[in-house]
This record gives sequence, C-alpha cells and structure tokens, in this order.
Amino acid sequence: MSVAELDDPAGESTTPRPAVTRRAQRREQQTARILDAAKKCFVRSGFQGASMQEICNEAGMSPGALYRYFPSKESIIEAISEAQQQQDAEMLSAMLDNPSVIDGFVEASMAHIRKVHEHGTAALFTEVRAEAMRNEMVRTGCERSMHQVRDALRNYFQKALDRGDIRPRVDLDTLLTVMMALGEGLILNDLPSQGVPMEKIETLMRSAAISNLRPRGYEEQKIG
Repeated sequence: MSVAELDDPAGESTTPRPAVTRRAQRREQQTARILDAAKKCFVRSGFQGASMQEICNEAGMSPGALYRYFPSKESIIEAISEAQQQQDAEMLSAMLDNPSVIDGFVEASMAHIRKVHEHGTAALFTEVRAEAMRNEMVRTGCERSMHQVRDALRNYFQKALDRGDIRPRVDLDTLLTVMMALGEGLILNDLPSQGVPMEKIETLMRSAAISNLRPRGYEEQKIG
C-alpha cells in the first residue's frame, strides 16, 4: 500500500492534482480577462450599447469560449458586483477592527474613494447604477451590495451608540441614508480626477463625521 493510500483510506489523495489546479487557474485567469474586457466596453459604449460580440473582440475570444463563462451581459454585471462586494467586505472589516468610530469610518470611506480613483472605475459604477434603474437583475445585485455596506455601518454605529461613544443628531437610519448618498456621490464624481486633493477630501469627511456623529469629547477634537 502506498503512502498516499495510507493517508487517504478511500484511495483519493488530498493533495490537489496538478491538472485540476491548472484548470482552476486558467478558468480564474479567463474570467478576469473577460471581466476586464467587459468593464472597458461598458465604459466606452454603455451597458445597453455594448454587445457580447464587442466584449468578445475586446477580450480576444470567440463567442463560444466567452459563453462558456458568462451566458449574458447580466451575468457579467453580477460577477462584477460580487467582486465589488468582496472588496467592500475587506474594507469594512478593517473599519470594524478600529476602536475609534470616527477613524474607522473615515479610513474605510477614503479607502473606497482612493480605490475607485486609482482603478478609474467611477465611469463603470455610473453605468451600473444607471442600468440598475431599468434592469431588475442588475438592481438586485446593486441593492445586495448596498445592504451589505449599510448593515455593517449600522451595526458599527449602533455599538458605538450603545457604548455612549457617539450622540448622532438624527436617528441612525436617516443618518445612514444621507451619509451613503453623499458617499456614493463622492465616489461617482471621482473628485481626485478633478484636482481635489485626497487630504482635503479626508478633512471634510472627518468634519462631517464628527459633526453628525458627535463623538464623546468631540468639542475638543481638531477637525483640520
């Protein structure tokens, strides 16, 4: 009996087979290739204007090859939204680990603004948000992502409120609705591309957070 059989009585090695690993890596690479091509097409032609053939041409793939990965533009948008949700989760995780509600919120917000600017995805987000107004499948994906962020922020602020660390000027639901609308506007407008320095955006974000959340001892805090 071989060592592998001793380790796995069923006769199946727990070590990933090279061929399986290579196939998984190739699929991941091809998926990323398609998504990158689709993003360029959506920004250039709009979601409605971009065709699957245009995406194929941009990715350098045949229609048959592309359809093995994504059967429709909606499925591509869904994959883009899922990737964004994962990125949001990572940024929110860093926020939740920060004991300062102001620092945590501002740092998470700036990380999102900075990422959108550096990757040049503001135009893509604008297209997705516009399509969400007329396409139920796309709207569902957007709402799922927004709810994830909203729920994390609400829990974060509620815990700070329960500890007595903040005294919001309005109820949390109203506060979150307004703050998320403002945050989305900052992201979609990509202010750094218009010449607004990141440090000034952060100063104003911190000022708004302090003013609306009113953290304990906020009178003594320096806003800028």
